[in-house]
This record gives sequence, C-alpha cells and structure tokens, in this order.
Amino acid sequence: MAVVVRHRQSGDEFILLGAGFGAYKAMRPSFFLGNIAPREEGGELPVALVCDSGGEVRWVRSENLEVLSVDGMKPSEILGREV
Repeated sequence: MAVVVRHRQSGDEFILLGAGFGAYKAMRPSFFLGNIAPREEGGELPVALVCDSGGEVRWVRSENLEVLSVDGMKPSEILGREV
C-alpha cells in the first residue's frame, strides 16, 4: 500500500513510510533558587518518516504534510466523500 504525501511549504512529494512521536523534558536548576525551583522545558514532536524518489529517507513534522493518494486513490474516494 503506497501513501503519497506532499510537503505543504516546498510542494515536494514523498512516500509515507511510517509515523513517530517524540517527547522531551529537561530540568535544570534556576539561577537564584537552584534545585528548589528548577526551570522545566519540554515539548512534543509528531513526525512522519518519508522517502523521496531517490530513496532518501527523512523525518518531517506531520503537520506539514497532506495526503495526496492511498493506493492510487484520493482520500475522498476511499472515504466516500468529495471535498
């Protein structure tokens, strides 16, 4: 089953290979209060693994992709709704 996606900003087309989700959290002591009130940073990274026509593999943030076709059919054809 081939899923073809397009990168919204560049317009490049890729084959979707898989999806992943990364999360991170870091804590470090604050300047004045040290470990009593540490600074916390964190975030989430929803990404998709894609490859181009040359077979080069890369991770792309999933919100930057749109699905063009699944097995040669538009998503609206598969779901039975025209957009």
